[in-house]
Amino acid sequence: MVWVNLEEGSRDSNVDEVIFNFIHSGRIDSSCGVRWEEWGSTLYMKKRPNGITNDLIRRVFIEKDGSSLRRLNYFLKSFKDSEGGVDEGLDGVVVYSNKGGARMMNFVTGRKKVKSYSLASSNYLVKAQDIEDAFCVLLPPTTRAP
Repeated sequence: MVWVNLEEGSRDSNVDEVIFNFIHSGRIDSSCGVRWEEWGSTLYMKKRPNGITNDLIRRVFIEKDGSSLRRLNYFLKSFKDSEGGVDEGLDGVVVYSNKGGARMMNFVTGRKKVKSYSLASSNYLVKAQDIEDAFCVLLPPTTRAP
């Protein structure tokens, strides 16, 4: 899975830290009802698959561009990383943006729609628990063989 923070470098950059800590805390399995390590799950945060740029993510998630969504789907499905043990593509992407209020969104490989989850209004400070809860809701199902 790919994680993208469209607000990186702003006051919302701590969202990356919350996600990183959540994944590595060991709580993700009990909180989200998954078996992260057992399923061989991988989260690409800084190192992203070629072609999955912030510009492409903005066109898909903010501008709702259908041709960009198809390109994103292709990049996810065709991704391979022998070092990371990924040889069957990726399950999806989860994105954070504060455009129009803090929210997280996802796209699952092979589907045709983006799902969105509001975290807070623009006047509300987003808490770590809000971010973790949204991540669980938006975590793509394992679409490839575990």
